[in-house]
Amino acid sequence: MKAKKSKFSRRVFVFLFASLVLLPGYQAFASAADMRVYPPPGQMIYVGGHHLHLHCMGEGEPVVVMEAGMSGWSADWVLTQPEVAKTTRVCAYDRAGYGWSEEGPLPRDSRQAAAELHTLLSKAGIEGKVILVGHSLGGLFAQYFAKTYPRQVAGIILVDSVHPEQSLRMKEDVRKTYEENLKSLTLFTSLVAPTGLLRLANQPETIIVAKLPDAHRPMAGAMGLQAKAYRALAGEMTSFDESQIQARNAGPLPAVPMTVLSSAIVRDFPPGFSGEYMKSLWDELQNDLANQQVDSLHVSTENSGHYIHLDQPDLVIDAIVVMVEQLRHP
Repeated sequence: MKAKKSKFSRRVFVFLFASLVLLPGYQAFASAADMRVYPPPGQMIYVGGHHLHLHCMGEGEPVVVMEAGMSGWSADWVLTQPEVAKTTRVCAYDRAGYGWSEEGPLPRDSRQAAAELHTLLSKAGIEGKVILVGHSLGGLFAQYFAKTYPRQVAGIILVDSVHPEQSLRMKEDVRKTYEENLKSLTLFTSLVAPTGLLRLANQPETIIVAKLPDAHRPMAGAMGLQAKAYRALAGEMTSFDESQIQARNAGPLPAVPMTVLSSAIVRDFPPGFSGEYMKSLWDELQNDLANQQVDSLHVSTENSGHYIHLDQPDLVIDAIVVMVEQLRHP
């Protein structure tokens, strides 16, 4: 009996050892293969220590710069960017670790994101004032960028954006549960992703991938399985509170036109962000964002969840085009 147990234990050990050795190799091989199958559509630009991917389309000024939300990247804008490009030059980029961009230094907070975007635009030769379009966490980063580099900003469009006081205004018990659950989930996936288990698990499509056109889903799904993307997500979630503090302490927004697009329904948010209390809080925060500027417009929609640019792309396209024309013909 002891011999059988010993033999079984050895088999378990061999299996676990082989898994620890082989699965990371499988993940690395598959990730490299995905990068060859789906090369970057834009430029890889060195920003000091790592390269970021910048994809620009169209011609004209002001240039529009698109900033995706947490876990998002340039592919988030496939329904809006080509249409905006018919009116002006529009650039979407991948923050460090996402999409085709290389990983960057920690912490992944508002200050770091804005500094890297500032360098990216300079290296890309985009010197004039830009319209910043930011979704969710990308909206928070856009606000921080505008406050830190006001002379580079012509206008701001926030798409269901994070408010600098979001965590501050939440009930303590709700905030603690929501953020701790999300941090635990992102940390777990960032640790498991390099093993290849998430790839092997054949997990369901993410909300973003499921909303993309069929032609883009294989690429987006493959790029989303990169281990570096999970580490980037964990880094941004870990710095979520600090990113809000930095945005609060960065001073006022510059006196530029601003459009706030918000969802009137709480849908497609991370787990724990639901219910009437969260809806009421979100409405309050979005109204407050719009009230920060004299020249502002707030559009609330019941036809989209959190990903307005994927549920109702025309709403985002129209907001951008209207602002472009407003700035061209004041």
